[in-house]
Amino acid sequence: MRYVLILLISAVLFSCNKKKKFDGPNSYADGFESYSNVEDLIDGNNELWSFFQLTDDLNTITIDTNIVHSGTKSVRFSGVAGSSEDTKKCSINKQFMAFWEGETVVADFWCYLEGNEDIDWLFIFDLEEKVPVGAGPGMRLAIVDNKLLLEHKYPQPNVEQSGEGVLFPRNQWVNIRFETLLSRKEKGSVRVYQDGVQILSADNWQTLPKDILYANQRTKGMYNQIEFGLTANSDDNAHVMYLDNVSVVTVK
Repeated sequence: MRYVLILLISAVLFSCNKKKKFDGPNSYADGFESYSNVEDLIDGNNELWSFFQLTDDLNTITIDTNIVHSGTKSVRFSGVAGSSEDTKKCSINKQFMAFWEGETVVADFWCYLEGNEDIDWLFIFDLEEKVPVGAGPGMRLAIVDNKLLLEHKYPQPNVEQSGEGVLFPRNQWVNIRFETLLSRKEKGSVRVYQDGVQILSADNWQTLPKDILYANQRTKGMYNQIEFGLTANSDDNAHVMYLDNVSVVTVK
């Protein structure tokens, strides 16, 4: 009994120390109105955005004043075509955040995707953990067969729309709201809304990678990074997307 008590106390202390060590903000919002140049998004101290991901010399990120959802500015992402063997990225990232198990993360943003060509495997939002080894596990919103779905970067099935689903609108502003209760067990949940209509849902769902990944990737049972834009383009078409009015908050 005494041994069990010691183990329980040790586990609690470890959990508290882990949260203290990896502490960070659990909310962020940006309407992009205060930037004159895209370089202004990166302040070097992670108070604003942390870094860009541009995996091709032709990919560009710019501040735009022509296509905006509100105010006078948005962020424009222009990315070349990719493939399943050569994924292209054109995105903005914010790291050193802290979204812990038991919390509900709500990401709300507006995006405008140009063109009318079919889209297959274009990712636009990632919630993930930046890890020392390999690609960070997490959840990603992707447009597949012209419709949104949720993919997991750990062993878990995709969350897809039921029936015929709802197409992702083109050449107009679209509001995306992503809600997830974080859990390493099948006690989490996911809700995704497109223009106010719920299109994806899952209950009794694992929304964090299990601790078994720690031995390989040093995961910590949390997410600490958000990514917006053309976060991964496996589609064989180039794409242009605008982003505005980003909000990420945590509900205890």
